[in-house]
Amino acid sequence: MITLFHTLYVLTILFLGFYSAFWLISTLIGLGYKAPIKGSSDKNPEILLLLPAYKPSDIFFDVLTAVSKVIGDRNIKVLVLLQEADTKFEQAARAHGFLVEEKAFGHLPGNSYHHALKHLVGKIASDAYEDLHPDFVMLLDKDNIIEPDFFSNISNDLYQSFDVLQGRRVALNTDGTTSFFDAVSEGLNDIMYRASPTRLGSVLEISGSGALIKTALFCEAIDRLNPKAPGYDKNFMVNVLTSSTSVKMTYLPHCQLMEEKTSSLNAHDPQRVRWFGEQYFNAIHSAKSLISTCLKKGRWSALWYLLVLCRPPRSLQLLVVPMIAMVELLVLFSTGVISITLIIALFSTLAILSAAWITLVHLNLTHQAPNHIKDLPKLAWHNLSNAIKSVKSENQGKFIHTEHKL
Repeated sequence: MITLFHTLYVLTILFLGFYSAFWLISTLIGLGYKAPIKGSSDKNPEILLLLPAYKPSDIFFDVLTAVSKVIGDRNIKVLVLLQEADTKFEQAARAHGFLVEEKAFGHLPGNSYHHALKHLVGKIASDAYEDLHPDFVMLLDKDNIIEPDFFSNISNDLYQSFDVLQGRRVALNTDGTTSFFDAVSEGLNDIMYRASPTRLGSVLEISGSGALIKTALFCEAIDRLNPKAPGYDKNFMVNVLTSSTSVKMTYLPHCQLMEEKTSSLNAHDPQRVRWFGEQYFNAIHSAKSLISTCLKKGRWSALWYLLVLCRPPRSLQLLVVPMIAMVELLVLFSTGVISITLIIALFSTLAILSAAWITLVHLNLTHQAPNHIKDLPKLAWHNLSNAIKSVKSENQGKFIHTEHKL
């Protein structure tokens, strides 16, 4: 029994040590990323903005207004899919001249968001709208307020050179504890999983919204969504990585959209159940296809993404790793023996604390951190519970929507 416990303990330290190193190295690489030079585009490709909005709140009025402003004289069309929404949102969308669909998917079995996306893809593929032949498609969430200059700084060569142009999502609010940590997490994702791989010439992780994706690639990835997968974007990402042809992506941090962050645990917990469900479902069920793609097609980005999917919750890692280091130090003081597990635990602690501090400085959030750090243990406990709930069969094949208050 002691041997088994010791083996599990050592494996846990090695696992956390690997992801602590992964965290620090990815952060350092990502911080050195230089985005493509800004430049205007005089040859506007046809772009379709898709706005699937399930029970939108009043912030959706601001979303529609921002979209209207960003279009200008560009060849951009907008298709709004309202689901269980008040008629005032339909009136507002039509007043802006947008195409509007109304449909409910809650009565259908499986992931309601998948149904919504496949409905939209069906509209594109069937030529339901005669003048709709987009070169690129971009999803916007019901709380995404796109910046006025989002498209003005994308040059012609970027549209021609890449299949995916990923913008940056920036928090509208960071005043509450959950919204603060949500903003930090989003910033870390930008650095580790978008800026870092782009700098290395690899494939980045899409953020779910704010990504310009070539229409054929978008439709193919949506059609191949696993009906049992919770959420959307990580299964979409797996489909992109395992597609028949290689995909070129780049990250454009100067192309920004603002989004509301969860401001309460009541909204945070269901959202994290969905996010962890996406992550670990795809880690388990897509591992074989990702490894096969890496071996057969030489796409190392597929293996990289499998490592991304297998990572532990950051809040839990930030709490557990220093605790293990303290335990190891107590063992050192009592025995006088320096063990390899002590060295790994100390390195892991130094790595994640350094990466966390560097990120806070980069995001200009160091002044807010002291107000929220005391709540990290509570958040970590909730996230552990959410991660456990997320892999239960009852959460497969459904989309847990986030409540918005703004």
